[in-house]
Amino acid sequence: MKRRHSLIAIAALAASLAVPAAHAQEFPSKQIRIISPYGPGGGNDTIARLLATKLGAVFNQRVIVENKPGGNTIIGNEFVAKAPADGHTLVLNGNGFVTNPSFYAKMPFDTVKDFAPVAFIASTQLVLVANPTLPANNVKELIALAKAKPGTLNFGNTGQGGPEHLAGVMFAQMAGADMASIPYKGAAAAITDLLGGQVQLMITALAAVQPHIESGKMKLIAMANNARSPRYPNVPTIAESGLPGFDTSLWYGMMAPAGTPEPVIRRLNQEINKILHDKEVQEAFASRGLTPGNEKLVGTPELFAAFIKSEISTTARIARAAGIKPE
Repeated sequence: MKRRHSLIAIAALAASLAVPAAHAQEFPSKQIRIISPYGPGGGNDTIARLLATKLGAVFNQRVIVENKPGGNTIIGNEFVAKAPADGHTLVLNGNGFVTNPSFYAKMPFDTVKDFAPVAFIASTQLVLVANPTLPANNVKELIALAKAKPGTLNFGNTGQGGPEHLAGVMFAQMAGADMASIPYKGAAAAITDLLGGQVQLMITALAAVQPHIESGKMKLIAMANNARSPRYPNVPTIAESGLPGFDTSLWYGMMAPAGTPEPVIRRLNQEINKILHDKEVQEAFASRGLTPGNEKLVGTPELFAAFIKSEISTTARIARAAGIKPE
């Protein structure tokens, strides 16, 4: 009898250990959807479609991209948070995902509890640019000008709570200067007004303003993240120009609904990290000013989760210091 009970226990243990493996082997069992919480044609959408093509080839399964823009990514993320937790519905998130808790008092999901981080995809450099008529050519001159004329210099940004908004607020805080941040409905409108002189400054993606820098219609003041650009090696970072610790960039990462089986998360993470080493993907990223995720820093789901929590905390600190309250 004891021997029989032992055999039953061993069989039960073996069956329980086999379940996770079965999840990974059976996945995917149907079409995969990647939700882009932005409109078609933008950076998020472009990256999502590139990944969809590559994942479809790996899994021999159809992978589609659905755009669900609105609410600074809230609409698309609500859809994913309520989707079946089986790995067949994913979302490509970015900075807006971690800034929302500091700007919206009521959201239809919990940013941490309702999502399972899958893989960090890429980041892109942000740059501090100015209208060429601005009488400042570096960060020190800009800070001196802002302090000499408080309240007269404005940052254009792509919308309340977005990365450009937070970057401008952080710059003003660290510089100890009175500088306003003016929200626009998207990057195109903000860039147009910067070119026209309606606003004097902007911190935005290098890829978005590079043609204007090259043509002389914008002045490149500094790099906003912690590394110089290979394209502009003589242009310093904001951190090394007088505001040590200043570091901000745009990033993209894949997520799934909370409760998605861990073996499925691992399989997705593994395949996505392989795709990020694909020569075609790396060339496509480089042409858009994107750097694939550093595997040692954010390559696992756990490291990506820690990154997200850190970004939420940093954003909350900046928002509190600026007197910004969730509405």
